[in-house]
Amino acid sequence: MKIKVLSESLDGLAYDGLALGFFSDERPPRGYCGLADWRLNGLISKLIVEGRITGAFMEKTLVFSNHRTPSSKIFLMGLGESTQLTYEKLYAAGSTISQTLNEIECADLVFDIPCSCRCNLEVPRMTVAMISGVFDFCDREQKDITSDMIVLSDKNFFDEVVLGMHEFKVSVKDRVAVDIIDQAASVRVL
Repeated sequence: MKIKVLSESLDGLAYDGLALGFFSDERPPRGYCGLADWRLNGLISKLIVEGRITGAFMEKTLVFSNHRTPSSKIFLMGLGESTQLTYEKLYAAGSTISQTLNEIECADLVFDIPCSCRCNLEVPRMTVAMISGVFDFCDREQKDITSDMIVLSDKNFFDEVVLGMHEFKVSVKDRVAVDIIDQAASVRVL
């Protein structure tokens, strides 16, 4: 399995689908979800204002970009209140993201780590929790885990996300080979 860690803008992400987390107590959404909202001319904010989505934990919503982003499908994953986020919830969210992207037949597994001072958790442990949820779903369902996984990170927390990737790699070393590619430095991190 290759895991690429990216910190680019949405305009550079030409993948079939993106899974973006958002919190129920952030208005407007922030991070990659906020960027998607901006690119979609406030569609996500409009859905929130109309009460059609709330960001409640495990709420799932699929929106289509209509060519406003290179990715055609944007899967929104509710993470609940930022102050109530736990590593267990991130694990569950990672598993649900993997399952849902598989069900909607996205060719790519691309998701963000919601970490720009939005909760009181450690970013490396947040990363391990989400990646473990994704990996365990794929392993449990015997899905192909030899494909690439793309993890999006805020530039300010990039090094911490990469640190979490290394912790994950150590934890699964006997079950699968993990090759982490740090796109910011353009070097392979083994």
